[in-house]
Amino acid sequence: VSTQSTGSSGINAEYGGSTGGYSILRHDNIRDLMAEICTYAGLKGVETEKLLQPCPDGIQFHPSANTAHDARMDVVAVGLWRNMQLAHMDVRVFHANAPSHLNTPLDQLYRRNECSKKQSYGKRVREVEGGAFSPLVMNTAGGIANEFQKVLKTLSTRISKRTEEPYSEVMAHLRTRLRFCLLRSCLIALRGNRRKIAITGLAHTELVI
Repeated sequence: VSTQSTGSSGINAEYGGSTGGYSILRHDNIRDLMAEICTYAGLKGVETEKLLQPCPDGIQFHPSANTAHDARMDVVAVGLWRNMQLAHMDVRVFHANAPSHLNTPLDQLYRRNECSKKQSYGKRVREVEGGAFSPLVMNTAGGIANEFQKVLKTLSTRISKRTEEPYSEVMAHLRTRLRFCLLRSCLIALRGNRRKIAITGLAHTELVI
């Protein structure tokens, strides 16, 4: 590890940076794993980086809403909440120990990031895409926000029914997979290893931990 990364400010820069390949890698690994979990749970039409439909004239959006014509959604799948309904999910990973967050309680940081994602995409997904939107918010320590927990609970229920594994073990397994996926990305950010991370298929993984 370089001397620039050994201090607390260096670690915060590596973990919490909003630009650069490492933060993108961290985001993309969670996105790809969630797409794999959705597929394994039996959801149909699973896509990543799906291009959203253009926003029509006459709809008033929040000032911070993403109305760009090239806006994309991290994960889209059919049937998560209701049959034939498109579920849209977008990932955000934040660093709770960043200097700007030190005086803010963790639960408030989770709500703030979820609210920000909903302001960016919620109304567009409901009124233009005709689907449901769920922000997938984590922090770099592995914590999972409330909306993300709801998604995991629903997916765990579906997987438990399909595999006849106990729900509690499936839920624990998915949380562990997500946290290890995030941990690998954070370690790469600190160590500077740019090798591609292989994600083991769920179908070949024993659920009992």
